[in-house]
Amino acid sequence: MNYGDPDPALLAAMRLSYQPIIGLDNGTTSYAEVLAREAGKNGEMRGPEAIVGAMTGTGHALPLTLAIMRRAIAEYRAHNFAAANLALAFNLPLDAMLHPALGAQILALCNATGLPPAKIRFELTETSPVEDFNAAAASINALHQAGHDLALDDISPGTPYLAALMSLPVRAIKFSNTLVADPTALPFIRTMAARATARGLDSVAEGIETPAQLATMRAAGITHGQGYLFAHPMAASALQARLAG
Repeated sequence: MNYGDPDPALLAAMRLSYQPIIGLDNGTTSYAEVLAREAGKNGEMRGPEAIVGAMTGTGHALPLTLAIMRRAIAEYRAHNFAAANLALAFNLPLDAMLHPALGAQILALCNATGLPPAKIRFELTETSPVEDFNAAAASINALHQAGHDLALDDISPGTPYLAALMSLPVRAIKFSNTLVADPTALPFIRTMAARATARGLDSVAEGIETPAQLATMRAAGITHGQGYLFAHPMAASALQARLAG
């Protein structure tokens, strides 16, 4: 499989935005998720499909993840996010997580940029389900030992090895906006949030758009929120202004 650089045209069209993750106990920004999107020829921002597709089964998951990280870290330094003690969260697809060069490449990136590992978080995305739990566990443990926080992204009742994954050194679990908007999913959210709290983990509800959803998530025991009620994804300059304000 080719592990070379991703499509240069995709990299040229790629734009980054940042969405704050908010602590529901105090309303402050805990960290920000980095979102990579493709800009069309007329400047409109497309959905995540092109980026996700380029990462899935192509051999480009790790190089593209590293390209996103380099660009985000450059913006981090240019906008002095260190002054706000901000951490960035990057989506880490399974293809990249299981790549044998992941640890060395991430370490080299931290060394080259001077960004402490604690400021780089990873959200383990389920674009492909985990089939080899031992390999996934080894990668999660290695990233944790290197000083990174990790979250299990978009968990659901059908997530393979969910209980076992939660026993690994992860920092948080995240519920997708689809799950948050589904009233029938509330018992699952409540149960998993309680398990997370019992294990000292954060729980994050994505896609919170209304005060009613916020109240429901708080009542369910969710510790952090992400969504339009708090902030839309924004450019680095807008995030800098938000943090300064």
